[in-house]
Amino acid sequence: MVVWMGLIFGLSSIPFQGSEPIFFRFQDKIIHILEFGALGILLARAVYFSDSGSRGRYWACILVAALYGGLDEFHQMFVPGRSVQWSDFAADSIGAVVCTWAWLKHKGESLFLRQKAGG
Repeated sequence: MVVWMGLIFGLSSIPFQGSEPIFFRFQDKIIHILEFGALGILLARAVYFSDSGSRGRYWACILVAALYGGLDEFHQMFVPGRSVQWSDFAADSIGAVVCTWAWLKHKGESLFLRQKAGG
């Protein structure tokens, strides 16, 4: 997960010059969703395999991923050709929630509801 966070930081440190190729509408937001969704999953995976998984800890993983997205946006204010976009921060946060929820569901864990006794 630390390597992934370093990769995110490294890529957002590259000065932006010119225009990026656009293959489809909202591709930038999809990239943000996947990028920070993966971070949310990596954080939740660490909690899951530590035998201390609880909904509160999983929400903390989502919060950390979303806050890292916010810090990444702030960091881009200081990179030539980059800017802060609240819509990118929203995509980062949505990705963290949705991807973490999907991964936990796949693992039989619940993010929103308590597990019923006996099933």
